[in-house]
Amino acid sequence: MQSSYPNLRHIRLFAAAVTYSSLTRAAESVHVSQPAASQAISRLEAQFGGTLLERLGTGVRPTARGTIVARRARRSLELLRSASTALARQSRKPPVQRPDGGISDRIHGAPSGDLLEVHTTSTQLRALAAFTEAGTFQGAARLLGQAEPSVQRAARQLERVGGVPLFDGAYRALRLTPAGAMLARHAHLILREFESAVEEVREYDGQFDGRIIIGTLPLVRTRIVPSAVARLSGRRPDARVEILDGDYDSLVRALLIGKIDLLVGALRHRAAERGLVEETLFSDGLSIIARAGHPLLQKASVNHQDLAEYPWVLPREGTPTRAIFDALARDFPPHRCVGGPIVTGSLIAVRGILMQTDRLTILSRQQIEYDEQAGLLQVVPFALDHSERPIGMTTRSDWQPTALQREFLAILREAARD
Repeated sequence: MQSSYPNLRHIRLFAAAVTYSSLTRAAESVHVSQPAASQAISRLEAQFGGTLLERLGTGVRPTARGTIVARRARRSLELLRSASTALARQSRKPPVQRPDGGISDRIHGAPSGDLLEVHTTSTQLRALAAFTEAGTFQGAARLLGQAEPSVQRAARQLERVGGVPLFDGAYRALRLTPAGAMLARHAHLILREFESAVEEVREYDGQFDGRIIIGTLPLVRTRIVPSAVARLSGRRPDARVEILDGDYDSLVRALLIGKIDLLVGALRHRAAERGLVEETLFSDGLSIIARAGHPLLQKASVNHQDLAEYPWVLPREGTPTRAIFDALARDFPPHRCVGGPIVTGSLIAVRGILMQTDRLTILSRQQIEYDEQAGLLQVVPFALDHSERPIGMTTRSDWQPTALQREFLAILREAARD
């Protein structure tokens, strides 16, 4: 999260000026004076590194730089409007009495949620987003480099403006309500739009030092993503790249709130229902892997009984690879599987265990490419039928990538073809 974001009131004013082609009408629409409007635009221009509006007779029009900012401004205001509409629906519900006599469904006497669009500030959105990341106001204050009372006050102001409780519980046990979680998602996305606006105007100035955050699943961490990142760095040495590992569900949550820009790995085909888009890059099969010198590697062919003679290192329950093992194990002879399984999602741990034991695992051959070349791990001669899976990238359906991010997507497709 960057340290400085534009004033949301100034963003509303600028977007209105582009819409009306008039700073005077824009000032009237957001209820500020003409001098205040001119000053607000000047501040935005200072933040975005140049002129955003140029005079055209009695009106104004956006410059090329202004067009970039206007597109991100409209997107951020659409997100805020969407959150405002959702909160307004909740704030109009009748209050629900809790057993202790309190009101649990909304804040009694609070203004309607539609005021959110008009009165929300960037400071309030940052406070809510930081609370979501840290889980406490104390942690949020550390993230923002501010005093805890200031951060908590900003978040509580947002709660009053929205008219619906955003938090439940007390102090260390404080957590977001469903309305709070929804608004926090929008807050993250709005702030990311502002960051993208800054990155895009720097690209306009020839400075490709923006950021791309990639979530990765196991099958792409060894070769595809590192190869694509290395190529991007060769072309854009000032680009900032963050690679985050995690399980599918946690990375999808991060994707939905804009904490990562794209997710690369095995596709799950559940994207559309969550507002996501999947693109297949290639298909990849799985193999049974063992250490070099493993007894099974001395056999010309291996059957289910042979596999049942050795203990395994397995992925977590609920993963596609685990489902493939479970299907395989159904054909093992009864009561013949030797030893309890070791369960881990860490490729580093899997490699270390395999190289020191006779355990087996299921991996993509791409994941052990360098170990195979070094003579450390090998593929057991047993065909895993129906293990082909589409590998690709998942993005938000409404994501508008910067030029740097679009370039990385092209490089990723190129790396997958190779």
